[in-house]
Amino acid sequence: MTIADALTVTALGMAVVFSGLLLTALLIVVFGRVAQLLDAPSRSEAQASSPSPATTGPELAPEILTVITTVLEIERRLNRLGASRREMDHD
Repeated sequence: MTIADALTVTALGMAVVFSGLLLTALLIVVFGRVAQLLDAPSRSEAQASSPSPATTGPELAPEILTVITTVLEIERRLNRLGASRREMDHD
C-alpha cells in the first residue's frame, strides 16, 4: 500500500464518520421538532380548558414585594434560568 492509498483510505474513513455524525445530529433535531409539533395542540387545548386560578390572600406590603422580586432576580441571574427558558422557547 502506497502513501497515497493510505491517505485516500484515511480521508474516506473520516468523511464517512463525520457524515454519519452530522446525519445523527440532524435526526435528533428533527425528532425534537416533531415532538414539539405533536405537543403544541395538546398544550394549547390544556391551557384553554383550564383557566388560571385567581390568587387570594392578604395584600403584600410594597417592601416585601420588592424583597421577593429582588431575590428572584438574583437567583435568575446566578442560575441563568432566563437563558435556558429562552433557548427552549426558540426551539
